[in-house]
Amino acid sequence: MAQVSVDLTAGKTGANDKVRVGIIGCGGIANGKHLKGLRAVKDVEAVAICDLIPERMTETKQRYPEIAGAAEYTDYKELLKDESIDCVHVCTPNRSHAFITIDALNAGKHVICEKPMATSYEEAVAMCEAAKKNGKLLTIGYQNR
Repeated sequence: MAQVSVDLTAGKTGANDKVRVGIIGCGGIANGKHLKGLRAVKDVEAVAICDLIPERMTETKQRYPEIAGAAEYTDYKELLKDESIDCVHVCTPNRSHAFITIDALNAGKHVICEKPMATSYEEAVAMCEAAKKNGKLLTIGYQNR
């Protein structure tokens, strides 16, 4: 399988034109890995967070003061309506990876989905088809350790 490299900042023009990210799910993986990693990338900004439990968003903002101004959502579909968001990180329980990812791709967002990709082969295929149909990037957070 070929690897694809894409500059998500291409076409952005100004000093503040960063890749705008929404985080869906504010549990351990978002706080321990995703937001920590985003901190290290200069052209990326977390602008929205979403969790079913509002207290988790409060804790996340306390842990990462640089996202203090990020919009908060308890419904990921509301986050996906924000047209300024370029990419979402799906950091939710495994059973919800596929439908949230497909909704995000259909909303015109690039997606980084935490592993495992899906709970079935059919869900994984549907995710890939949604990425292709919408011309968006989909990547899964598999790591070699």
